[in-house]
Amino acid sequence: MMKAFLSHSSIDKEIVREVANQLNRYNCIFDERSFDNGKEFQKSIEEKLQLSTVFVFFATRNSLGSVWCQFELEQAFYAKLKGVLKRSIVFILNDDVSVTDLPSWLRTALVKKVNSPSTIARDVKHRLEEAADEFQRPVFLGRSKERELLEESLNPIDGSPPPKTLAVFGLPGIGRRSLVRNVTKDLFSLHKCVEIEIEAGETLNSLCAKLADIIEPYSCQEELRDIVSEINDLSDAQALLRITSNIQSIISANELPIFVDSGGLTLDNGCLSSTMNKVIESIDQLSDAYICLILSRRISRDNDIKVECVPVDQLSSKASSQLLTRLSSRSSISLSQESIRDLMDYINGYPPAAYFAVKQASTYSVDALMSDKRKLTQFSQKRFITHVQDHDLTEEDIKVLQVLSNYSPLPLKCILSLYDCEDSESHDRVYELIDCSLVRIQDGKLYRIADPIKVAVNEVFGYPKNKDLSVIKETLNEYVDSADDDHKLDISRVLFRLGFVLGDEGAREAGIKLNSDYIKLLENAYHQRKFKEAIEIGLEAVNANPNSAKARTFLIKAFIQEEKWDSANEHLNNLYPLDEYRNVYYLEGFLQRKKGDIKRAIESYVKAKKHGRKGFALYREFSHCYLMIGDLDSAEKNIGEALKIQPNNNQVIDMAARIAIKRKEKSSAEKYISQLELLDTPEHYKLRLSDYHLSFGNNGLALNHAREAVDLGGPRFFSGRVALVKSLIKSKELIEADQELSKIRSDYPKSKNDLKVSLQASLELEKGHPEKALHITEGYIDKSSTQYKGIRTKCLKTLAKDTTIPYEERKNYKGELGILGEDIEFDLGEINS
Repeated sequence: MMKAFLSHSSIDKEIVREVANQLNRYNCIFDERSFDNGKEFQKSIEEKLQLSTVFVFFATRNSLGSVWCQFELEQAFYAKLKGVLKRSIVFILNDDVSVTDLPSWLRTALVKKVNSPSTIARDVKHRLEEAADEFQRPVFLGRSKERELLEESLNPIDGSPPPKTLAVFGLPGIGRRSLVRNVTKDLFSLHKCVEIEIEAGETLNSLCAKLADIIEPYSCQEELRDIVSEINDLSDAQALLRITSNIQSIISANELPIFVDSGGLTLDNGCLSSTMNKVIESIDQLSDAYICLILSRRISRDNDIKVECVPVDQLSSKASSQLLTRLSSRSSISLSQESIRDLMDYINGYPPAAYFAVKQASTYSVDALMSDKRKLTQFSQKRFITHVQDHDLTEEDIKVLQVLSNYSPLPLKCILSLYDCEDSESHDRVYELIDCSLVRIQDGKLYRIADPIKVAVNEVFGYPKNKDLSVIKETLNEYVDSADDDHKLDISRVLFRLGFVLGDEGAREAGIKLNSDYIKLLENAYHQRKFKEAIEIGLEAVNANPNSAKARTFLIKAFIQEEKWDSANEHLNNLYPLDEYRNVYYLEGFLQRKKGDIKRAIESYVKAKKHGRKGFALYREFSHCYLMIGDLDSAEKNIGEALKIQPNNNQVIDMAARIAIKRKEKSSAEKYISQLELLDTPEHYKLRLSDYHLSFGNNGLALNHAREAVDLGGPRFFSGRVALVKSLIKSKELIEADQELSKIRSDYPKSKNDLKVSLQASLELEKGHPEKALHITEGYIDKSSTQYKGIRTKCLKTLAKDTTIPYEERKNYKGELGILGEDIEFDLGEINS
């Protein structure tokens, strides 16, 4: 472990203590924590210097006149001569000290005049990283083209001034950050980088708060809270002025500010957010300031301000081969050139895949990797889902990943609180999660989910339970109150979100909220299918972010899911001009499909396409609509287009399976369902397997898989519960079917009306009560739907053939049949949620 020895006068203890807090005890030697009380102070200094890699001297008149500091300087000089100390750095804390006051050997070290604890701590961390052995650093290869493009961008051939803002874009994990970090010193003459995440709903005030957290000095949680409160009261112009001032301070500290897109840098059309455009425009006015943007797509040429964009493509075959060679050598694994060439088709120039391949070889042997490449194939197909599933995770590990995927970053104390085992074992489990690239350390102290696997964790394991969140909340509350930390804003925002979700007003008040936190809460609630909660949060999110199309869109979708059509319509009418017509019409199509008005849904989707909406989701929606009205040719055509764009998307594959089942194409249905086993959650895979067996008459298997789907998905898995009722009816388990349907009616008293009517009418038909079933169909809201017509026709056909019914009544039944059409066929399997 690389450590920094903090040499200082006890009179300057307050600022040095804050630096030590931000470095944490694993990265520094600070006398209050590191020296043993039972030993002589002189002996402790000698021993601790032998364990240090970087010597840090806090230069003041107090320290230069201190006897103990003089002893430390003398011992550090000898440690440097012996090669124990790799780096030395001096921080001059006040103006009455100059370089000439330092010992001669220390004048050649890096000397800085800085008095911000946060800046000092980042500098020390950077020196520790520089001193780290090569195996601890990521391998950087094959980016000469990108370096050249960056150099060209900074030296325009037309003689115009060099740009102050550069953007780098590419796939997550492809090496965007690594590229910028690698070129920062050469191109910008800066020694390190500092990252700022730009989230959905980011405003000038919230961005200002993040920059203040990075560069402005503060000594406690209360002071940070006051700073954020002060910033929230600033006008846009004042906030922008403070942003530019803080960016200048970061540059002066020899750091390059990197703005990373976390949902708030770009709009749907590829243009930058107005907040970011204002920052760029302001930076352009400064004489010596630069910023870099990290994005997943190129900035649109329609953006108000031109920004030079450099793409980071997949690695070339040569670079991929070199990367595999270096990684295997580092892990003491022998990969032949033939094996490396064989792996190229599976790596596809994607660095994480190379790391994964070497990890597999290290764990299971090279022979196992080369003879069975299923793991690499699955990695390419599902990216990070397989990586998550492949580890021997304990229940506590899964809880940690669930929590971190939604509430990062967290201190170690919070993570350990989820383990019910000895401290040494729980520490080992955390180390394993880090080693497996599932969790990463932020600035040496806080822990967060590895970004690429965030979605995969939720898909594979689901979302955290409230009882686990309560444990985290209590531990984090204690941590925020007692600890001095350079990420107080980050963890205070996590505390606010936890308090909001758990309904804990105290935690909400103790935390700090930014506007974008409401949008995070809204997204999480919606994706967890907590639609009522999403509506409650969404209303606050829209109130806090009235100009956020994202907040309003999720609120509209939550209203639709809860069948609150009027509220959805009201907010949909206000979506333009916040969002583009193509997205407004797409959402309108979703609303009409959910209402059951398939004709209007298709019309809206056509308008969305006409206004430029593209992508697999649109084709899938078209396919869904055509499936619902029985136009299987159009359904298959559209899902074919979706498959061309996203051949491995679980929702696209699922729709393809449904169409194949409807067409009774057994081999195609089996092919798509087998893909779902790899791509989708276990409960959805079991659901579609149940539908498949129900369609082909295997009622017993259909029932078994429906029960498994409900067990896996729980009471919120509405589609699974519908499949269970259908399977029970088909299997003649009518008493249990009645009980399950009664539970559904109880859990969903004011929604899913037509679907509940379909199930109840089908159940009565199976019981031999066609007249009662016919009466139940009168409860349909949408009497134009195929389900209504199908079930009604089935009831009428049964009744029209029953000679025990008076002829006049049967004649009326036949008359209605003539209107509906006797050729309408209906099967229970067609009832779909």
